[in-house]
Amino acid sequence: MKYLFFFIGSLAVALMIFLALTFSFKPGKTDELELEKPIVVVVKATVAGQPMNFWSVVQQGINEAAKEFGVEVIITGPDHERQINRQVNILNTVIEENPPLIILAASDYYLLAESVSAAEKKGIPVITMDSAVNSPYPVSFIATNNVEAGIKAGNEMNRLLSEGGDGAIAIVSHIRETATAIEREAGVRQALEKQTITGTWYSENDQEIAYENTMEILKDTSVKGIVALNEIVTLGVAEAIRDSEASNRVMVVGFDSAPRELAFLEEGIINATVVQRPYNMGYMSIKTAVEYLKGEKIASLIDTGSVLITAENMFKREYQELLFPVNDE
Repeated sequence: MKYLFFFIGSLAVALMIFLALTFSFKPGKTDELELEKPIVVVVKATVAGQPMNFWSVVQQGINEAAKEFGVEVIITGPDHERQINRQVNILNTVIEENPPLIILAASDYYLLAESVSAAEKKGIPVITMDSAVNSPYPVSFIATNNVEAGIKAGNEMNRLLSEGGDGAIAIVSHIRETATAIEREAGVRQALEKQTITGTWYSENDQEIAYENTMEILKDTSVKGIVALNEIVTLGVAEAIRDSEASNRVMVVGFDSAPRELAFLEEGIINATVVQRPYNMGYMSIKTAVEYLKGEKIASLIDTGSVLITAENMFKREYQELLFPVNDE
């Protein structure tokens, strides 16, 4: 009988614990995020403006993460990366709407800082993506390590020149004061510190200007290599090399992986390109935003990585998804 009472008592205690846990549990409390307003992503160039494969793939990652985590996202920005004042105005307008969080890819390291401070004063968290801003306020920065990527480009140029003879090198950049341009050039120059660099040509992220800059560079027959720092300027450089029939005397290392860049790589007009992981960048920006808004601990810096692609490795299995992403939309 003693054991029967003990069993019944234990069962009663277990039932009380079960009921307590059942009524204290609130479904969705930790897994779901309900927002009154959408997260806003302010990028440098919208897909509707000057086409950039990089930003198209970033948007794929953003959309996939938004769907997976069940949040609404608005993507906005100027039609062209060089429209810096336009981006400032867009960001200021977004801040007035008081969204729960802003993800920013800044066109200018310095000029967007004041707007980010305005967001801080209103208590709006900011995550920076792709390119940083001169402010300590952003809660996380999600991007390629651009100095490291620049070093990869510079090291490859060193290798190419060691195979094809010595010569001077020119750098063709996109926007003078954007963090990606500053950091990539720093990495390139670090790797090429023993080489002669004739200068840096800025193209306002305009393919035609990059083309004209390259035509001017090619007048100097001592130039044996050109490093181009993003997708748009790489295409401008490649077209100038093609039209000048200069691929036999000038090596080109570029950035990114637009389909036309990969075609130039196959043709031997581009010798190598440093490829970022734009899908990861877009996806991780939303994932990190959701985690932050749920009160979870997030990393202050997330490096989404880069890889050097050449004609020799571009069709390897491990790079297929990176170079040839499928848009399911």
